[in-house]
Amino acid sequence: MPAPQIILDLIERFERNENAYKSGVYNETQVRREFIDPFFEALGWDINNISGNAEAYKDVIHEDAVKVSGVTKAPDYSFRIGGQRKFFVEAKKPSVNVKDAPAAAFQVRRYAWSAKLPLSIVTDFEELAVYDCRMKPDQTDKSDKARTKYYTYRQYAEKWDEIAAIFSKDAILKGSFDKYAESNKAKRGTAEVDSAFLAEIESWREMLARNIALRNSVSVRELNDSVQRIIDRIIFLRIAEDRGIEDYGALRSIGNGNNTYGRLQELFYKADDRYNSGLFHFRPEKEETEPPDRLTPDLVIDDKPLKDILKTLYYPDSPYEFAVLPADILGQVYEQFLGKVIRMTSDHRAVVEDKPEVKKAGGVFYTPTYIVEYIVKNTVGKLLDDETPKKAESLRILDPACGSGSFLLGAYQYLLDWHLKYYTANNPEKHAREKRPALYSGQGGAWHLTTAERKRILLNNIYGVDIDSQAVEVTKLSLLLKVLEDETGETLNSQRKLFHERALPNLGGNIKCGNSLIGPDFYDGKQMNLLDPEEAQRVNVFDWQAEYPDIFKAGGFDAVIGNPPYLYSAGKAYSEYMNKNYQLSEYQTDYYVYFIEKALTLSRKNGQFAFIVSDSWLNSQSISRLRNDLLTSHRIESLAVFDYPVFEQAAMENSIVNILVSASPSPIPIIRFTDSRHYAVVNRLDPKSALAKGLIDPKSSAETDNVIAKLEKGSKTLNTFVCLNRGIHAYRTDGYGQSKFQSGPQTEKDKELQSYHADKLLDQTYLPEIKGRDVFRYSFVPTGRFLSYGNWLAEPRKPEFFFQPKITIRKILGERLCGTFIEEPTAIDQSLYIIISDNRDTKFLLHVLGIMLSSIGAWYLRTKFSIYDKLYPWYTKKQLAAFPMKDEDELIVQLVEQIMTLHKQLPEARTGQEQTLIQRQIDATDRQIDKLVYELYELTPEEIAIVEGR
Repeated sequence: MPAPQIILDLIERFERNENAYKSGVYNETQVRREFIDPFFEALGWDINNISGNAEAYKDVIHEDAVKVSGVTKAPDYSFRIGGQRKFFVEAKKPSVNVKDAPAAAFQVRRYAWSAKLPLSIVTDFEELAVYDCRMKPDQTDKSDKARTKYYTYRQYAEKWDEIAAIFSKDAILKGSFDKYAESNKAKRGTAEVDSAFLAEIESWREMLARNIALRNSVSVRELNDSVQRIIDRIIFLRIAEDRGIEDYGALRSIGNGNNTYGRLQELFYKADDRYNSGLFHFRPEKEETEPPDRLTPDLVIDDKPLKDILKTLYYPDSPYEFAVLPADILGQVYEQFLGKVIRMTSDHRAVVEDKPEVKKAGGVFYTPTYIVEYIVKNTVGKLLDDETPKKAESLRILDPACGSGSFLLGAYQYLLDWHLKYYTANNPEKHAREKRPALYSGQGGAWHLTTAERKRILLNNIYGVDIDSQAVEVTKLSLLLKVLEDETGETLNSQRKLFHERALPNLGGNIKCGNSLIGPDFYDGKQMNLLDPEEAQRVNVFDWQAEYPDIFKAGGFDAVIGNPPYLYSAGKAYSEYMNKNYQLSEYQTDYYVYFIEKALTLSRKNGQFAFIVSDSWLNSQSISRLRNDLLTSHRIESLAVFDYPVFEQAAMENSIVNILVSASPSPIPIIRFTDSRHYAVVNRLDPKSALAKGLIDPKSSAETDNVIAKLEKGSKTLNTFVCLNRGIHAYRTDGYGQSKFQSGPQTEKDKELQSYHADKLLDQTYLPEIKGRDVFRYSFVPTGRFLSYGNWLAEPRKPEFFFQPKITIRKILGERLCGTFIEEPTAIDQSLYIIISDNRDTKFLLHVLGIMLSSIGAWYLRTKFSIYDKLYPWYTKKQLAAFPMKDEDELIVQLVEQIMTLHKQLPEARTGQEQTLIQRQIDATDRQIDKLVYELYELTPEEIAIVEGR
């Protein structure tokens, strides 16, 4: 696409007056208005918000350059899609040499790195430089460090296609920006802001923990609590400084001189007066739901660790721009941070270790932002459809396992955006003139929610519970920082004078610490004075009715959302309680099943409920009670599945279940995510059909059901023709009742042991052992291992399964089944199924093998029984026995014999040409077998396309 006329005109004008523009008199504001603004308008951006979008949805935010200590504290432009930042642009006047100016590059890289944006731009129109901002910036970096593209204005016309393909609004909407960013991701030196900041605050924790343990007599619990509170307070105040709410450099000044902790405490006390937040709560006050902090004010902390921490918070030692650090990134950092805990050694030294439950789970898995947004939109969003702020007042939104608060933060942001959009669309001046105004007009005439309104929404609507007290404090911190977004010291002070109240709410009545699953009845029949205090802290019982009485008088929560813990790990008393109190759960099931049942009881009738959980509830027999209840007693409004792992660190499949509580069942829309940005309804399932099948198959459709029916019509189940079993565990029990492994080459000791059991043996020789990994399509590779087979085995099999000709097939489903035909006696491992014929009909076994290894074999088992687990997609012997089999086909038998011969010839071929020739013959024979099998089952071309996934 050629450059538009406006770009050609800008180029011509700049060239004509270049000397004047570069003289130094022509300033940054002029170049922005006359050149940079129209440049990006030509790329499709609504630079001046001509469309009149609300503040939250403007394409471009023009940051007012706030100068603090001579440093610009905000980027000049923030380009956004749907309110989400995509890249920054830092503008310079043309007299600045962009190509060779390291300060300008460092500045924009700091902004974008802190905001976790992959790319950003520095330009004075004369030059335009693009930077990969995933590399941690350093003030000593040269101007070309992490620079991926550089243009002069004379190249704009020629390179317009290239520029527009990355930075136009259309390119971002179509994903080209993200593709370019990913393809150009730096391979070395990357340290994204969340990883770097996590390492930073982890080092703070170690320094503080060691010093507090050394200088104070505190318990492990007190040590963890005090370290967390001090770090939270420092982060809060430092972010407030960069946002212009606190005096810039206040924390840094404390690091100069002695008595650092005493002076830091003075700052904390001032924050208590200013904010009224539980984060700074040191003295008893009326109507406070939580006791004040009496621990940290009396601590003794040396100057050095605090000075080291405070020094890392400011330029040039700090690469962070706290003003643009996203709330969700802070949450992700804290989620990882909370995966570790401070322990005390026997000599009273503090050490930091992984929490046991985190170690068992394989790490901490933070919910991706797009998942949070999807769930919030489909729960909170539905509740707000066609409502008014007055109606929205009564909505109560809960995350019963809130962790660091990602879902509550997402719900709160949605509510803020919704309220602002409503007010600005409905006589905003009126809402700004009310006794307690909901709006105020900021710089440039943009409408903003007042702090009082943001506080009101938070206290009215957002609730959370978590068993981890530190997680609760982090949730509060994140929400309080969200309250203060868009505020400055000036606006905050004016609102304080107007309403005579402190800036922040105390969230102790909303966000609480407790065990969502265990109520006070846990202690029924137990003597309280005999309980271990540590056990009481660990169980941490929670009385929902007592903690939120008004909500339950009104019928319960309106929306319950979140990502509950999955893995089950608990003691005997805990398990007994769960088994007694949760009717929809099997014995010792995964935690998420209990959380689903609890969420349903916490919800009001017709309330919205949505969790992201493991997909095991869809088809696991052990979770059938819950599945049946969801299908019959509630309306599953949607079920989302994924083509990829949502949590890259965790080897599990996930689903998002969205329910209208206690509503009549209706067809279930199946939503498929192909990636983090694209999802769509691909199917609708009948709850009655799912109930009849005993599972929920998200990939089932009328078309696939018809093909299944076609395969089964006129067929008999496989077990009517043959005998099936699975292989054996390679263990046996000797005369003393001990289990011993008997696999490997036969040794003299093995022979002696075999002789000892001669009276029990069915066969006094060792059989070649075959494991699943030895078996391929139509072939197997003998490994030289042997297995002593006899009736001492824990699960003996009839000898004919090992001595007769047999088919053996792997239990794991791939794109196609892997199996082969074996004539000689062999001992088959438990990872394989064995198929034999009663009348030793070898030809019929070859016929069965051809059908099972054809395209329909794996497809039928996967589709019929909804086997989509990518980690361990195994099918049962019962499912294999039910496979629809046809009578013998002579041509299929011949082709199977042919393909098996070819597989034997392949490893013997010595030249590449010969190997290629044989492989092509194998592939051709495979296709012929498929064709004959399709004809045998009378599948149409359309039905074949469904089987082959075309």
